[in-house]
Amino acid sequence: MKSIYLIILLLICSCDLPTNEESNAVARVGEDFLFVSDIEDQIGPNGSDSIQITRRTINEWAEELLYLKKAEINLSSREKKGLEELVSTYRNDLYVKTYKDKAIQSQLDSIVEKEEIESYFEQNKLNFKTNKDLLRGRYVRVRNENYNLRSIRKSIRRFNEDDKVFLDSIALQFTTYSLNDSIWVQASQFFNRLPSISERRYKYFLKNDTFFELQDSLEVYLVVVEEVVLRNDLAPLDYVAPTLKQILINKRKLDLMRQLDREIIEEGLRQNIYEVYE
Repeated sequence: MKSIYLIILLLICSCDLPTNEESNAVARVGEDFLFVSDIEDQIGPNGSDSIQITRRTINEWAEELLYLKKAEINLSSREKKGLEELVSTYRNDLYVKTYKDKAIQSQLDSIVEKEEIESYFEQNKLNFKTNKDLLRGRYVRVRNENYNLRSIRKSIRRFNEDDKVFLDSIALQFTTYSLNDSIWVQASQFFNRLPSISERRYKYFLKNDTFFELQDSLEVYLVVVEEVVLRNDLAPLDYVAPTLKQILINKRKLDLMRQLDREIIEEGLRQNIYEVYE
């Protein structure tokens, strides 16, 4: 704090300020004063650049006010009136939007039941065709010489509960792996994790219930594709469920907004604040 006052003192030591109020200021533009308390949070505590930062902060404050005074003098009455109307409109819109958002949020139920999502999906299926190839699958990447390789291969293909426990127990032996095959992902993202499979070549593996291996000099990839949905086919419900949930919440918001609009008119009429003259 002392360093800030010292910097400012160095900048204004040649100025004479006649009153007690003005003596606490670091700059003046017309009747407006800039005080230490206005800028101390913007100035670093120490450093060789502190004087430059302080000077720039003061100049930016002065520049804005000087331009404002120029504008008030040089803009026509018509221009200033138009700007004031814009400012007033923006202020009103900001107040109204903030109040409506707050009122809607206080009434909004953001819990969407699974049955509601399923019902909306069934009624709007044609709107939810995927524009990407999708799949559910799993893979492990493991060293060629791993002594569990045969068991790993068998377990990832069969993948019953015992197999899942076994694979989880030896997961530290895998270089990388993904065993959560209940989640739909874009096929391109899935195959990007595998070596030497271009986008053109991965189409060959887009088949339901497919197992294949990819091997190099050091490691082997064991890959299972459980289920595939091709581009332009109906998207799986699980894949689009987050989107459906947001759509339904947005519909609730719109309904609440319309309800709020009706209620405020009714309240204005009821309280005799709002009248329509015939």
